[in-house]
Amino acid sequence: MFDFTTDSAGSPVSVPSEHGLLHGELALLPQAPGIVVLAHAGLSLDRREKILASVLRHAGLSTLNLDLLARQEEHFPDIHNNVPLLARRLLDFLGLLKHQMLLGGMELQPVGLFAANSTTPVVIRVAALRDHDIAAIVCRGGLIDLAGVLYLRSLESPLLLLHEESDAQHITSNRRALREIHGRKEIRTIPEIGFDYAISRGFAACAQEASSWFRTHFKNNLGQGECHDVQRTKGIQQGEEPPIQ
Repeated sequence: MFDFTTDSAGSPVSVPSEHGLLHGELALLPQAPGIVVLAHAGLSLDRREKILASVLRHAGLSTLNLDLLARQEEHFPDIHNNVPLLARRLLDFLGLLKHQMLLGGMELQPVGLFAANSTTPVVIRVAALRDHDIAAIVCRGGLIDLAGVLYLRSLESPLLLLHEESDAQHITSNRRALREIHGRKEIRTIPEIGFDYAISRGFAACAQEASSWFRTHFKNNLGQGECHDVQRTKGIQQGEEPPIQ
């Protein structure tokens, strides 16, 4: 189960994996309309995601910022692109999060997913598997078709894709992939983020778009998605876990 150790920055969270603990930071706000799970695969929590999580909290949203890799996995070949493995780990986090809600350790509330670049197909696959449990998704960059066409066709959660204006190749590819998704989806461009993202117009635009998308769909989801205990997807076997490849 969750290992909570409260400190001034929030509540560190950890769950076991086959190669060590996976770490995250949970910040719950009173009367928040929902919680945003920011997932990435790196040696430690990315500072960019930490800043984004802070912006989302200023917008009144609770956050769970988590790393899907154990610290010793940094040098494992291609593990950052292992969508089935990372999806299984994100599902573990979400299962424990929901368990806390059902036990009363957390308020029942909608859950949203945020990811960037190589983690984008991971949250798409997980949202397809969790069906009604995910109220909204925001992805910055990355290729959603790497989630698998079956998962794209099963996705029902509202999806917002954000791309930097110069990312023409990924924009074209994702526009093609969006044709497989029958639910609500949008693709929008933002200015270049660059390296100095703390003062970047692109990063500010990403944060603003994400905050607005989550708040809108959390409001629409209240009283609906957070009460479902369902993991069904059309065309995907119930109870199926994504295999490690």
